[in-house]
Amino acid sequence: MEAVDAFSGGAMADVVFEVSGVQAGVTAMTQIPRVRGRIVMVAIHSEPKAVDLFRFFWREIKLIGARVYEPVDFDEAIALAASGDLPLEKMITQISPLSAAQEVFETIDKNPAGMKYLLELA
Repeated sequence: MEAVDAFSGGAMADVVFEVSGVQAGVTAMTQIPRVRGRIVMVAIHSEPKAVDLFRFFWREIKLIGARVYEPVDFDEAIALAASGDLPLEKMITQISPLSAAQEVFETIDKNPAGMKYLLELA
């Protein structure tokens, strides 16, 4: 939450994607959106999780479920990433060769603050 606060100058996030499927992600998802922000639930949760409903009420947050992607969704995402309008490189924590996959997963377990770990296939 502190990183989003610092990056946004206190404005917080317009949209938050919960993709982890774990309680820590569910807890964080209500802390990060701005007032009248949106949360998109992408993760599949195999069992119910505790949710801070007071934050939904107080910040007038909207929750949207996303179960299926349409081809246009991929086209728009690729175009947005290719445009250079978003600082996507700031999201990458580490790039490693595929041969180091085990070490990368061990690093992820030790570094919950990491954002994106990429494995190079070439």
